[in-house]
Amino acid sequence: MRDWKTQIRRVPHPEIAALIAVCVLVFVVSEAFLPRASFQFGATPAQLRRVPVEIMQGSVNSRTLKAVGTLFTALLVHAGIEHLAYNMVFLWTFGSLTCQFLGPWRAVACFFVCGACGNLLEVTLNPQSLAPIVGASGAVYGFEGIYLGLALRWELPWPEVWPLAHAVPPLQLGLFALVGVGFDVYALTQHGPRHIAYGAHLGGFGAGLLIAIVVTLWYPTRHAYRTSKR
Repeated sequence: MRDWKTQIRRVPHPEIAALIAVCVLVFVVSEAFLPRASFQFGATPAQLRRVPVEIMQGSVNSRTLKAVGTLFTALLVHAGIEHLAYNMVFLWTFGSLTCQFLGPWRAVACFFVCGACGNLLEVTLNPQSLAPIVGASGAVYGFEGIYLGLALRWELPWPEVWPLAHAVPPLQLGLFALVGVGFDVYALTQHGPRHIAYGAHLGGFGAGLLIAIVVTLWYPTRHAYRTSKR
């Protein structure tokens, strides 16, 4: 019987696979046992908008910390099977690419940073909303923003990752992400369906793009970045 650690290493990008597994597990458990998981672990703007006031007044308590924590826990909760499936496909695609170029643990950190930034922008745009923000969309858009930023500055190999049928030019895949962002901007200005958190998408994408800009300014080439990690 092979060592289980060896088996894990055989999985491409196990850190991203683990994020997907956690999201799927949370969905199954919440569907079976926690019907109000979205309200318990989702990021509710009406609650989060009180956090800065409580911090300024020095009245931080467990409720304040729980509200802040939902910026991150919301990324693991999904509203339905279609919502989950869509996010997981793109999480694998762009998360794997981010792992490949920035490293696995940096990619995991980017997942939570971009997702939280996306949720914060959604809270800013809809501060009175009582509807919880859930889903990994902001983090996924963050990975897309990172990939686009890297593709614009670094010489990247043509990506070969599921579900792409064949390798494509990096900028072509990066521009695909811009199509989704353009749709979100249009839908936001036209007051599209309220159940879609357009602000979370745009905030996550912007955070990812900013991360890529900082990384590529510090390391002008991919080789320089890879050398720095040795």
